[in-house]
Amino acid sequence: MEDQHAQVCQIKSEKIEQMKAHYIQDAKNRLPQYFSPEKRMSTSQGSIEQLQQNGLPKEIFWKMVEYNVSAKEGLSLSKLDEISEYIDFLASEYVVYHERVKRDYVGEELAQQIQELETIFRRCFERMAAVYTRSVGKFFERNDIPNESQVMQKSIAELFLRKVHQYNEFIQMEPDYAEIQGTNEEWLLRDSYFMGDVLRLMVSKLYTQCTIMPAELYSEADLRVAATIYQSAQKWLIPQKSTAVSEEQLGIELGLFAIKFQVALTKADLSLHFKEKLATIFDSFYAYKIEDLNQRQKEAQEHLYNREQAWYAPLDEKVVRYWTRTMCETLDYKGISAVFEEVIPSAFEEFKKKVQQGSKLERYQKNNEWDQFYAGSEQVNYRQSAAFTYKLRLNDWHYCLDKMNMDSNWYYLK
Repeated sequence: MEDQHAQVCQIKSEKIEQMKAHYIQDAKNRLPQYFSPEKRMSTSQGSIEQLQQNGLPKEIFWKMVEYNVSAKEGLSLSKLDEISEYIDFLASEYVVYHERVKRDYVGEELAQQIQELETIFRRCFERMAAVYTRSVGKFFERNDIPNESQVMQKSIAELFLRKVHQYNEFIQMEPDYAEIQGTNEEWLLRDSYFMGDVLRLMVSKLYTQCTIMPAELYSEADLRVAATIYQSAQKWLIPQKSTAVSEEQLGIELGLFAIKFQVALTKADLSLHFKEKLATIFDSFYAYKIEDLNQRQKEAQEHLYNREQAWYAPLDEKVVRYWTRTMCETLDYKGISAVFEEVIPSAFEEFKKKVQQGSKLERYQKNNEWDQFYAGSEQVNYRQSAAFTYKLRLNDWHYCLDKMNMDSNWYYLK
C-alpha cells in the first residue's frame, strides 16, 4: 500500500498539475460561458474569481449526462474493438457522478439523485452491451458457437462491475485524488470532465494490467480480439457478393482473414476457452463464404434472362483452399514479409494466366477487380474503402494488429 501511495504521489506531481492548468485556462478562454458534461451553462458576467467563490451549479442535468456517456461518447459499430475502453469510461463516469451526488445531496434528495444515476447508467450500459452482443455475439453464434451472446453479455457486465469496484477502491485510498479540496480550484469538483479525466489517468498508471476475469468469461483482450475479427469479416468478406470474385482473390481474402486468427492465437493474454473457439469460427465462416459465392454463381446461371450461362460456375474450392493454406503456412515458416512479397504476387500471376488463356468465366475476364490490385493502390489509400487493393489490405493488416495489441514482429515494414 505504501508503494502504491508513493506511485500515486509521483503521478500527481507529473501530470495532475498540467491537467488542472489546462482546464482552468480553458475555462478562462470560454467565460462567461462554461461547458460542463451536462450542458452549456451560462455564468453571465462570470470570472475565474467568481467561480472560485461560488462554484459551479449543483444541479445535474441527467439527460445530458446520458447523451454524453451513451450517444456522444458511446460504443458504435465502427468502434466495437474499443469495447474495453468504453466499459472503463462508463465505469469511471459512474463512480465520478456517484461521488459528486454523495458530496452535494442529503436525505430524500440524495435518494432521488442516486435513483437517477442508477437509471441513467443502467440504460447506458444496456445500450453498450446490446451493440456488442447483437453484432459480435450473433456473428459467433452464426459460426457454430451457440449462445455466445449471453456469455459476452455476462462478461461485459462482470467487467463493468469490477472496473467500478477498482475505481471505488482507489477513491477510498485517495479521496482527494485531484488535489483540489480546500484550494481555489475546489470548484472543479463539479466539473465531471475534469474529475473523470484525472481519475482515469491515475488508475491507468496505478493498475497497468488487465482486470482479472472469471475463467469461463471473456477477458478484456478476448472482447477486443473478438470484435476485431468480426469487424474484419464485416468490412471485407460478408458484403462480398460478386460473381466476378476469382478463386485466387477469394483464397487471398480468406488467407488474410485466417492469419489474423493465426496471430491472435499467439497472444498470451487470451483465455484458453476463447482460443479454442477461434478455430471453429474460422472453419465455419470459410465454409459459409464458399457456399455464399457459389449460390451467387448458381443464381446468375439460372437467371431467366441470362444468355451467358457459361460465364458462371461453382468455385474450385481446392484452389481457394490452396491459397488460404499457403498464406498460413508461409506466415509460420517465412514470416509476414513473404506473405506480401511472395504469396500474394504469386496468386495474382496465376489469376493473370487464366485471363490470358481465355477463360470463359466472368471471374477471369479483363477489368476484373484484381486488375486494380496494385495499379489502384496509390490512389485509394483510406481505410474506409472496401476496394480490393494491395495498399488497403496492408493498411488493414496493420490496423488489426494495432487493435489486437500484437508484437511488432508481425508488422510488414519494407
